[in-house]
Amino acid sequence: MMARRWLLLLGVLLALLSGPARADNCTIASSDFAFASVSSISSSDVYASRTFVVTCNWTNFLGSLLTPNVTVCLTLGGGTNSSASDTATRQLSNGGAVVANYNIYTDASYSAAKVWGGWAGTNTASQGIAFQLVKSGGVGSLTQNVPLYARLSADATLAANAVGVDNAAVTSNFGAGSALMQYQFSLTGVLGCLIPTGSVAIPFQVSSTVINDCNISIGNLAFPDSGMLSGTLSSSASMSLRCSKSTLYRLLLSSGVNSANPAARRMKNVNSTETVLYQLLDAPSGNAWGDGNNGTTVVSGQGDGTTVTKVVYGKVPSQSTPSPGDYKDTVTVTVQF
Repeated sequence: MMARRWLLLLGVLLALLSGPARADNCTIASSDFAFASVSSISSSDVYASRTFVVTCNWTNFLGSLLTPNVTVCLTLGGGTNSSASDTATRQLSNGGAVVANYNIYTDASYSAAKVWGGWAGTNTASQGIAFQLVKSGGVGSLTQNVPLYARLSADATLAANAVGVDNAAVTSNFGAGSALMQYQFSLTGVLGCLIPTGSVAIPFQVSSTVINDCNISIGNLAFPDSGMLSGTLSSSASMSLRCSKSTLYRLLLSSGVNSANPAARRMKNVNSTETVLYQLLDAPSGNAWGDGNNGTTVVSGQGDGTTVTKVVYGKVPSQSTPSPGDYKDTVTVTVQF
């Protein structure tokens, strides 16, 4: 009777050891990085962040005892529209001439040492993501959040884009050939991911829209003080203009707040209704610069991605001298593109 009991216990133990094949596994929930739209002449980088979630599952009680440790390795290559080997700088593109430099980092320092890499044959091959999870207490799951940080660079590459009037959607896609999670269940985890138990592709997309743009700034135009307006007074103001490469633009000057005629603007005394006639010109002795109405001209050109200077020339013609005081007007500059 005793022998039969021992044989029965041995049979149960053997049945446990030779039970169903283990299906311990890890999965990853990824998400797309969508940068906000960026001007091709922007001087500010654009940022996006996402958190990928890794879940590892122990499905067999004995397995959780014999291999409680899982090592997870996340590696990233170039993605589409980027170099297969130079992952220190990755690129978004519309498949044509519009390109934007970006990268994905493992922390918010955005340093070169924190670029997510690890893909064999790249210049960031040593910069993969690796971590271990240890399970206790039998079957179940453990989860690890992986925060990631992306930056799109406002650099010379971005400024060199000839975007066009329709703007340009730029992307880079990742998947089986460029983003991979490998994992290994083991007793101690000392082998890392050298002999992976499983391998899973990490599909996601990085995207942005590069927009056609112009920026403009101008200072005040101040005429010299004068006791009498018996002669012409002249002055000028510089305007800084930067437009996307190959962008056609037009610069319009309003008639001001004291006149409806851009060819005959008026400065008004700040303490009365008296006014002084003045003009704005496109050259020292050039044409009246306005919005195209009343015989005025509109200055036009084509951007090259760099900042250029335009000069507005002012003239106060000889006229009856009003009462002394400060005379002012406000003119709006509009750039059409």
